[in-house]
Amino acid sequence: MKMSKNLKIILYIASVLIVVCLVLFLGNHLPILAKGAIMTTAWLPSYLVCTMVSVLSKSTYQKKEKNMFGITAKLYTVLVLLSSSIYTIGVWLLTPGSLIKNIMLGIGLSIQLLLMFYFLFKRINEEPDERFYRNIAKSSSILFTIAIFILLGMATLIAVCKVFVLNAGFLYILVAFLLLLFAITYFITEKRG
Repeated sequence: MKMSKNLKIILYIASVLIVVCLVLFLGNHLPILAKGAIMTTAWLPSYLVCTMVSVLSKSTYQKKEKNMFGITAKLYTVLVLLSSSIYTIGVWLLTPGSLIKNIMLGIGLSIQLLLMFYFLFKRINEEPDERFYRNIAKSSSILFTIAIFILLGMATLIAVCKVFVLNAGFLYILVAFLLLLFAITYFITEKRG
């Protein structure tokens, strides 16, 4: 059975997020250098590769329609780059500071922001139509419902585990996850019509 490219990318991102969460949040006694090495090898190249693959795969779909870069491709690209940039900031805040981490995450964040602003200000020849606005509204309402359930789950977790600490980095990662989830729900609603 063949898996689609988008499903492979989603599974790859999910596996990387699981590895990073296991390294960061579990009570392991790894040295800081080992945590940094695991995070750098698991996270930074994967986001760059997934971002480039998604941009290239969207451009191949657009070539079939004789339109290189449309409004939906622009929305996908900007959302993925914005969520990966916010995720980078969250990881930066959660992990202990070191010079190598600051340099690597700073370079990665700079590249992500440059690419995001390039695609954000890139001109397109397509105007948004009623279908685009309808799919945005559907995706927003679905994501709003999911966000409410996530916030209720976090509030329940904080109420049950009284020693649960909520860091700013964790909130940045949650916001990045919600942005990426918005891109995925928009993709699903657009493909279903």
